[in-house]
This record gives sequence, structure tokens and C-alpha cells, in this order.
Amino acid sequence: MTDDNSRKSAITTIVTFVLLNIIWTGALTSAADQHLISPNSDIVTEYRFDGPDILGKEIPFHVFYEINEVEGMGSSEVTIELQLSDGTIIEVYSGISNASSTETYALLPGPSSFLITIKQDGQIYPVPSDIVEIDLRTEMELYTPIRIEGYVVANILALVLIVTDRTLRSWAKSRRLKRGSPIVRKLRQEWKEVEKSISGGDPVDVDDLLSESTSASNLMSKRRNWSVEETEPEKEEGDQDMEDADAELESLDELGEGDESRLQGKATIDDDLDTISDLWEKLGDGQNKRRGP
Repeated sequence: MTDDNSRKSAITTIVTFVLLNIIWTGALTSAADQHLISPNSDIVTEYRFDGPDILGKEIPFHVFYEINEVEGMGSSEVTIELQLSDGTIIEVYSGISNASSTETYALLPGPSSFLITIKQDGQIYPVPSDIVEIDLRTEMELYTPIRIEGYVVANILALVLIVTDRTLRSWAKSRRLKRGSPIVRKLRQEWKEVEKSISGGDPVDVDDLLSESTSASNLMSKRRNWSVEETEPEKEEGDQDMEDADAELESLDELGEGDESRLQGKATIDDDLDTISDLWEKLGDGQNKRRGP
């Protein structure tokens, strides 16, 4: 495995572990809430519900309540109790109306219930909603009791995913290596046909091979004929210039070595040179004389 692949594998492993742990941490903050009694609804004196069984452990159970008198009615005595599945009765609130609070308890698995009693002048009032308004809500932290177990499961799941991914990649790579490239598979198939023909099976059709060989030989012969029959290419303008330059160099070689006698002494003025054109013409005449007829 190359260094690049090792680095990518390490990054994937770390990201997988961190992501699953973050997901589980987010799940721990969630809660299952339920609105049992609203202010505008009838008051149920006994409200039953089931506590979820999370590996047989107690669940953090939050109770939110608000009690108000109905406008125009006097104060009342209100009692709210929580009866657990083992028969234990917990007093949530006991007192006069116009109260609110939040309480937290440990809820056991199994059936539980809220018991609500409304009294006025020492007597249980038959229709409590006529004199009292109650807002009762609950929240259950379902995953808090298995916090540690959840982290263990998340890390085991991450490990399983990583091992499974590497196993599948290794299996796919070995499978590709065994299958080989398309050319190798084609040659292997043709060789199997030859072996089958040698062992007495169906004869291998070699006419196609012979015809392909013949056509290839014909093509090579044609190419050789074309190369022989090709005429010499015409000389281009650049080639002609090169030939003229070579001829001029040969004429200069015939002149032999020169000297500097004409370059020494006092310069003389040529009266025939008045313009640049006269200079070019004089130079052209000198070159023509050197070349000869």
C-alpha cells in the first residue's frame, strides 16, 4: 500500500470513529416529551402511561406543571402524585392552586400513572376543570441510562465498517488481478481453443489467421512498391537558394587569398556615387564581374 493510500485510510478511519461518536452524543441530548394535560382540556384524575424498558434501567423523568385558578373561582387544594410500576407513590405537588414548578424523578420500566385530586372546602370537586386549569408535561431521557454502552457500540460499529470496507476492497482487487486485462483474457481464450483442438475437440478455424497474415503481407508489399515507384521530389525554392550560395562560395575560393593593401592609406572619393542607389549598382556590378559570364 502506498503512502498516499495509507494516509487516506488513516483519515477515513479517524473520520468514521469521530462521526459515529458525534451522532451518539447528539442522540443523548434528545428527549421524548409528552403533553398530558393542557389548560383548556378536561382534567383526568388518573392518567396511565408505560415507562420504556431500556435494559431494565431507570430513566431520568422530568415533570413540568402549572396550576391556575379559573377566573371567578376561589382557591382550591390540588394534589398531583406519581405512582411507579413497583407501587411506590411520589408526591409531585400538594397545595393551593396558582403554582408552577419542574421536578425530576427516576422512572422505572412498566406501567405508571399520575393521580390528580382537586378539593374545595375539604370536598373532592366532581368537575375539576370548572375551578382549576392544569398544564402538565413530561420528558424522558431515553438514552442517558445507556450512555457508556452507546459509545462502546458506536466504536465497535465503526471498526466493523472499516474492516468490512478494507476486506471488500482487497477482494475486488484480487478478483481484478485474477481476471487480468482484456487482451490477456482474449489470448487465454484462444489458447484454450487450441488446446481443445489438440485434445480431439472441435478443430480450430485457422483460415481467419491465414487470411489476416496474407492480407498483412500484401499490405507490406504494396508499401514497398510505393516507396520504390515514388519519383524524386521537385526542388523547392529554398534548395535553389542553397545551390546558388554554394556556387558563389566556389567562385570566391577561386580568387585566392586577398590582402589589406586597398584598405590602407588615404581614402579617395568616387565622383560617380551620389545616392544610395548608385552604391548598390556599383556593388552589383562588382559581384557580376566576380561571377563572370
